[in-house]
Formats: sequence, C-alpha cells, structure tokens
Amino acid sequence: MKIEDAKQVIDWLGAFQEQHKAEHLSPVAFGEWLQQQGHSSGGEASLPPNTDGLISMFFGFMANYAAYYARRVFRHLDLYSLTDWAFLATLEQEAPLTKSALIQKNILEKSTGTEVLKRLKKQGHIEELPNPEDRRAKLVRLSDRGRKVVAEANARIMPMGEVVTGDLTTAEKQQLLALLQKLHQFHQPIFEGADERKLQNMLKL
Repeated sequence: MKIEDAKQVIDWLGAFQEQHKAEHLSPVAFGEWLQQQGHSSGGEASLPPNTDGLISMFFGFMANYAAYYARRVFRHLDLYSLTDWAFLATLEQEAPLTKSALIQKNILEKSTGTEVLKRLKKQGHIEELPNPEDRRAKLVRLSDRGRKVVAEANARIMPMGEVVTGDLTTAEKQQLLALLQKLHQFHQPIFEGADERKLQNMLKL
C-alpha cells in the first residue's frame, strides 16, 4: 500500500466515524459505507484507489472470524484449527495421499503443512504407510480415530458455515461462491508453480 493510499483510507475512516458517531462501528459497516460512496458517485470509476488492498484486508478479517468460530466448534474434538480439519476432510475424500500432495491441496507451504501433519500424527488422527511408487516418500491416511473425529467435525462445520456467511441472501451466497471460485482458479496455478521470480514481479518486490 502506498503512503498516499494509506492516507486516503484514513481520511475515509475519519469521514465514516464522523457520520456514525453514535453507532457501533465495525469493519463490515466501514466496507459497506465505502461501497455506498462508490455507487452514489457514479459507480466503478469512483471506487477508492486502494479497493484491492481493502478487499485483501477483508479477506484477512473473514479468515480470522472463521478461525475464531472454529476454535469453539473444535474445542472438544482434539482439533487445533480449521486447517487440521481440512487435512482430515481431504484424506476422507482422497486417501491415501503423499504428504506433499496433501499439503498442496490445502494451499500451504511445505514447512507449515509439515507441522500440521506432525500434530495430526501425534494426536493419532492419521497414520503413515509405505508408498509403492516411491520408497523415499510416505503416504498418509486417516486412522480409525481420525475417521471418528472428522465425522464429528463435519457435523459441526455446517452450522458454523451458516454463521460465517452471516445475513447474506441465497443469491448473494451464490454470487460470492462464484467469485471465490474464480479467484481460486486464478491463484491456484500461481501457488502450485511456486515461481519466485514471477511472484516477485507480480508483487513488485
């Protein structure tokens, strides 16, 4: 984010707070207010210059909200996070998998994914077995304990998902899902390619 853009965001935040002095302020309300400013001023051309940065910020907020709810949902299931559940749910559908394939399917870097696998193995949720195609690599699959835990977690994920999507209408949920799938299709090959030079150019580093 450029300094000029950051100053602009602060100015907008000040204007937002000035208009809503007596109300409870939240990041969601601020985002809705910014969107209204764009519509009232003629649409897309008048969107804030740092719209992309704000979208990224709200993605971060949503990930934090989901993690906040998940800690409570999984509190009694011996699961640490949504990522732990995602690893088990992936193995439920596609096991056995190599460790690297499982990590990549869950959009994690190797070091982070390895720590998740160590934790799940220590808790007895997964087990390793030889890979007939590569003796140097191990396959992983759910243990009996893991199958039980993921079944219980799956039952709790549905109501949690309803909380995460909040008061969106059915049409808004469909639109959001389509947009997220479109973004996933854009980012997945970049992540899987792991081309540091290309990433540095994209991120202007």
